[in-house]
Amino acid sequence: MRPKNPLFQKCIAYLESLPNIEANIQGEPYFSSEVLADGELIISTSDKTAHYICEIKTGITNDIVEQVAEYFANLGKRLNDKQRPLLVTRNLSTEVIDELLKRNIEFIDVNGSVYLNSSGIYMIIRNQENPNRSLEITVPVLQVIYFILKDPSIIASDENYWDINRHLIGGITSETLKNTLEKLEKLDYIKRTRKGYEIIDYVKLFERWELGYAERLHLKLLIRKFRYIGSQNFSDIEDELKLNAHKDGYLIGGELAASIMTQYLRPVGAILYIRKTFNYLPLAVKLRLKPDPDGNIEFHQELDTQHDLRALNYLFAKGEFNNLIHPLLVHAELVRTGDSRLRETAQLIFDKYIAELAQR
Repeated sequence: MRPKNPLFQKCIAYLESLPNIEANIQGEPYFSSEVLADGELIISTSDKTAHYICEIKTGITNDIVEQVAEYFANLGKRLNDKQRPLLVTRNLSTEVIDELLKRNIEFIDVNGSVYLNSSGIYMIIRNQENPNRSLEITVPVLQVIYFILKDPSIIASDENYWDINRHLIGGITSETLKNTLEKLEKLDYIKRTRKGYEIIDYVKLFERWELGYAERLHLKLLIRKFRYIGSQNFSDIEDELKLNAHKDGYLIGGELAASIMTQYLRPVGAILYIRKTFNYLPLAVKLRLKPDPDGNIEFHQELDTQHDLRALNYLFAKGEFNNLIHPLLVHAELVRTGDSRLRETAQLIFDKYIAELAQR
């Protein structure tokens, strides 16, 4: 049966172009009591067969290769003795390939590089002619992806997606926006339609954006950390932060926003999102905050100039509190910490708000 995913299709075509190799995808997706993955790949030679449990991850750069390698190492621990984890990807740079080989992470790059190292099959092929065309996850690129994730319909029309440019905090040229969309298409995150683009797999694009957020965007948006004067209890200032948000012109994110969104978490900190030109020092004085590099109240620059109001129309319709930052940023912050308590809350936010965006 022909695989559904375009990258699996290219993977099979490439493997079967090699001598004495047969390959097919089964269980797309693959799931067991321990694992949910993108598919199972069976590779056969004349006398041996190898079973690989595959995850598709594209846009892998030096910034995130360590995280990717750790992910696949952990995946391998959940498989049975006859199965191996396999990265299916495209456009790996020479440097990333070197790191994957060093960490013994098996992979198939559909542009021509392969590393298989199971008891049944050993193969290593390096496509030296393949230039590094992987997507560089810069801050402007992450901003563009953020807009697409907030409102997937914005790229449905060539006439509409230019509107993205007007709202980015740093601003990018029309040429950069055009190139970013073309690269996302090459990496199989979006595909061209008659009128514009559409997302191929929302969750995959979302996961890639969160990796980039943890690596680069968080530090770009962070302005300064503070702590409340005279108390270590966040509850002493929690209500004040909620009541003054609209009047003082900030949006609430972090644990406090997660608590409001889910009614599940007892917050111990907050992120206050302010506009680029906003003078935050008088606000810090008003709230009785003092600078502290380990503080639990952070000021962040807003990611765009929309103040997120249009993006949160679907929250208003549900009667939600209207001074919150977008759930995408709340989820990314919770996951970035690695705290299991916050990850449970992040899953609630995904189920309640982000999954709905994925269906649009």
